[in-house]
Amino acid sequence: MLSFLRAPHPPRTNNASKDLTIYENGTSSVQYHKKGSDYMMTHTIPPTDPKDGPSIIQPPFHYHIYQTEKFRVTQGTAHMFFGLDKKPKAILSAKGGRSSAVLGPCRYHRFENASSTEDLKINIQLEPEDYENEQRFFRNFFGYLDDCKRNKTPPSIFQLFVFLHSADTPLAVPMPFGLETLGIYVSRVLLIVVAYVGLYVLGYQQSYPEYYDSSKSR
Repeated sequence: MLSFLRAPHPPRTNNASKDLTIYENGTSSVQYHKKGSDYMMTHTIPPTDPKDGPSIIQPPFHYHIYQTEKFRVTQGTAHMFFGLDKKPKAILSAKGGRSSAVLGPCRYHRFENASSTEDLKINIQLEPEDYENEQRFFRNFFGYLDDCKRNKTPPSIFQLFVFLHSADTPLAVPMPFGLETLGIYVSRVLLIVVAYVGLYVLGYQQSYPEYYDSSKSR
């Protein structure tokens, strides 16, 4: 193991026991709901700050290898992007019209707060549900990004890919000519290679006790 080569980890904030985890100085959060709820969690995403950029809770293009993802907006408005299209494919709003969407596995997607003034609250459910593993992933992923942002430490791509690999969630690799299907395979291979280097060469972990308590998620 060559763990001495890895980037220093920022001090970890202990949020493992909290059902409501607060990030980014109170501007964003994730509320975890009880097992068996219609939606496992609710993300609160603030408007994008011109200086700080998008919230850590606002995801980049990614896909889920095995799971279908359900969304429902309960406050504000969301732009939903499917494929690699730069224009939103759907607008979900709590103010009327369409408020929910469902997307199957192996399809690039992301969402963002469409408002410049109002928070977005969006319910999320992944099916088939893997409650404990999903809590472990989201708590570790967002906890790590928040600690990096607080300490002004660039996150390690190897650590991020170790987390993503544990959740079977590759990030999108843009391909020429819009070849999304080819990108799906390239993204998955890249995820495996980078995550394995992070795990077995650099010694990054899939979970940290400050971020996730397995007894709390049951």
